[in-house]
Amino acid sequence: MRFLILLLPFFSILKMTTGTQYPAAKVLLVTVDETGTVTVGRDTVNADNLARYVQERLFKSYMGTGQMHDQIILKKKTDDVPDMVTEVILKEIQEGQKRALTELSLQKYRKTFDGLDKKKQGKLKKQFPVLFQAKFL
Repeated sequence: MRFLILLLPFFSILKMTTGTQYPAAKVLLVTVDETGTVTVGRDTVNADNLARYVQERLFKSYMGTGQMHDQIILKKKTDDVPDMVTEVILKEIQEGQKRALTELSLQKYRKTFDGLDKKKQGKLKKQFPVLFQAKFL
């Protein structure tokens, strides 16, 4: 009986270590409707300020937790969203990524990304793929 009682904690530890649970992906979801209203989470953002907002969200996420979002997804609320509006939103997201990359590079290495050597650039690309993401839809 004692033997079974001693084995019980061992099996519970074994079960915890063999379980393949992965952390949920941290996604920055940008939603746009047919009028051009942009929402990110619970926030409504003016399209003109979206680049700054994306930069702040990505960088603040990094500063708070040491990790950044895993990806950015642009979602259209309906199929009626004009392509011109979508293109503007995509350019703003890309500008926000570029600004966040510059801010991160300056914070970590005191140089802009373009001023870093290839090894450090590769390290940043591997560590923060969201800053180099090209497809959002």
